[in-house]
Amino acid sequence: METRLNGKRLSGASLLIFANKQDIQGSLSPDEIAKVLNLEAMDKSRHWRIVGCSAYTGEGLLEGFDWLVQDIASRIYMLD
Repeated sequence: METRLNGKRLSGASLLIFANKQDIQGSLSPDEIAKVLNLEAMDKSRHWRIVGCSAYTGEGLLEGFDWLVQDIASRIYMLD
């Protein structure tokens, strides 16, 4: 999986991972998911974030999409 996440075609892309089912006991935390995916080893220029959420309650969904919009917007304005 590391190869695909670090692929040249994705260079500069924002990566948002929703860690769903956080309302269920025993689900992996965002930090645990980051370790499993080895995201800390990813190229430091790559922007990524894991947001814990529950599609059932809606918790975390706005936070994740807000981060994504802000991250993309910050780089669009840098290109001007």
